[in-house]
Amino acid sequence: MIANGQQARRCHRSLASFLLLAVILCQGSGLACAQPEGRVVGGKAAAANSAPYIVSMQYGGTHYCAASILNTNWLVTAAHCLANRNQVLGSTLVAGSIAVAGTASTTQKRPITHFVVNDLYTGGTVPYDIGLIYTPTAFAWTAAVAPVKLPSSGVRPTGSANLFGWGSTSTTNSPSYPKTLQEAKNVPIISLNSCATALGTKGRDVHTTNLCTGPLTGGTSFCTSDSGGPLVQGNVLIGIVSWGKLPCGQPNSPSVYVQVSSFVSWIAANQKI
Repeated sequence: MIANGQQARRCHRSLASFLLLAVILCQGSGLACAQPEGRVVGGKAAAANSAPYIVSMQYGGTHYCAASILNTNWLVTAAHCLANRNQVLGSTLVAGSIAVAGTASTTQKRPITHFVVNDLYTGGTVPYDIGLIYTPTAFAWTAAVAPVKLPSSGVRPTGSANLFGWGSTSTTNSPSYPKTLQEAKNVPIISLNSCATALGTKGRDVHTTNLCTGPLTGGTSFCTSDSGGPLVQGNVLIGIVSWGKLPCGQPNSPSVYVQVSSFVSWIAANQKI
């Protein structure tokens, strides 16, 4: 899709600007919506088929967000991953491979022809950061490609959860991206009050439809390029990666997600063309 020479450079700059948009919106307080390409901070390489519902969203061969498979044709992601219509509709969904390059023999690649953004999402580090993606070519269920389950409506998760992503592993402002899906196990869910307090002035953006994880001592978090990816308990999707602080994984830097249980009805109502 991307040509060589000057056209390629123009396309790269355009893509980079989009990938950095959420970061720019949040940089006023050192905050950033999680972005494209890399690994979960404090995680380790995930085993094959450990998260068969996670999908890499790629434009011109570059991973920029993640999504979770809901059924044969629909996926759920973060709304801020869908900000650039032309990019989204020109993207490829890469499923069935823990290698971000999609090199596994179990890989399934699908186009995107339609997407839906929650009407209440206004951009940046605000609530309602949820959207749906439609592919006209149904996924084929295998051990490597399978749907995630949705939680019961309105239930607030407690305890701990597992986080998956290809986001940056760096704890500095210089990102570092692995080639293999990463998993952080038993990440603690923290109260919204604790989350808001730790985020300081940006804590006012934490909403009752959000979910936060620690630990507040640092060491584990999502990071740039994890956006739209899953936080799960078992194979139940409880959170969608939304935003957090930069650098990633620092003390008092909770990760903020969309709480999926707040949007079960919305998800059901908006799976239509």
